Amino acid sequence: MNRSLKPEDRTQALLASLKAFCLPGGEDAAREIRGVILTQQGDFCMSPGAKWMPFTAQETIEATQSGFCWDARFGGGRWGSYVVTDAYSGGHGRLTVKLGGKVPVKKLAGVDIDIGEIQRYLSEIMMCPSILVNHPSLEFMAVGDGALRVWDGSGPAGATVDIEMGTDGCPAACRADRPRAVGKQSILTPWSGACLEYQEWEGLRLARRFEVSWIFPEGIFTYLRGEVTSCTARR
Repeated sequence: MNRSLKPEDRTQALLASLKAFCLPGGEDAAREIRGVILTQQGDFCMSPGAKWMPFTAQETIEATQSGFCWDARFGGGRWGSYVVTDAYSGGHGRLTVKLGGKVPVKKLAGVDIDIGEIQRYLSEIMMCPSILVNHPSLEFMAVGDGALRVWDGSGPAGATVDIEMGTDGCPAACRADRPRAVGKQSILTPWSGACLEYQEWEGLRLARRFEVSWIFPEGIFTYLRGEVTSCTARR
């Protein structure tokens, strides 16, 4: 990236590079896709050293406004399977856990959940790149030579995500300081989501394999790894 460029020109150059990579079918084709419905499978780990648990999930991601809903079922253990819902809509986030999909075990809401969930949504531009041309209130700013900071101008204050890009515009990782639930408190913790493989579909290039990590002082803790097994467009 040319350091002599003005900040706004650097931002536009990085955004153009990101769009060129993520929208191989062009912006007009991407505008027709107003959201996606994904099915996923993978593994989840509760804490460092704990056993990995398999999961299957369905996720709906909106492209015209900040919103998603991830419903995941985790493999049965001693007490049976759990259904986890991670979501953001109408300016608010929520996280619920239900035993067998029916008995409430945990429900989290509030300002920190709002921030954390919209940060997850912003990182999932890699899963639904038509967001780049359909979302009217997203804002971008270049940070460093190869990263774009993104936020929703209508969303919670301070909820930003940095998209780290290669020279070809490929978004290799998203990083943020996200609230992490610890007991009844939340602790702002460095977080990253990385794409390990992309695929082309319906004129978009979106993440197929991914992993998500917390970055602790003692090292990186990867707690989720998964892959997209199918994708359906919402037009």
